[in-house]
Amino acid sequence: CQTAERRDWEHEEWEVVSEHLVEGEDGRNGSVEDSDSKEWEQGDCCDGDSKAKRVAAVPPMFQNIHVSFRVHYITHSDTQLIGVTGDHECLGQWHSYVPLRCDKDGFWSQSISLPVDTRVEWKFILVENGKVRRWEECSNRTLVTEHEDQIVHQWWGYH
Repeated sequence: CQTAERRDWEHEEWEVVSEHLVEGEDGRNGSVEDSDSKEWEQGDCCDGDSKAKRVAAVPPMFQNIHVSFRVHYITHSDTQLIGVTGDHECLGQWHSYVPLRCDKDGFWSQSISLPVDTRVEWKFILVENGKVRRWEECSNRTLVTEHEDQIVHQWWGYH
């Protein structure tokens, strides 16, 4: 879900990383390191500390996968469609739904983006004129997302 990918970049965190430099350390030929190395070691730190550098602490990236929901259901009018709803914000948190596309031969499908390593409870629903008219008669379905795209092909009302 796009909102799950939102990041707050205004609050950058910084971590001070010290360099443990030993002056006079022998080089490959048994000589003291050359002046170019010394210049690099001292560096141009903005805070005057020649032994430390500032490094941005980057928050872990949220990874999403695509989950394709697919079900067979014969609707009886053009005002009916099949949707999927569930307890995750990407599925409407049981208050709204994701409409599926009518493919052919009574199959409905749609791919949505969900975060990896997420447990989701969900159901297919029949929608008519924008209102839920029928819920699947089975208990809530459970999906646990992994690190690869998934296809969830189910039969209406059967686990």
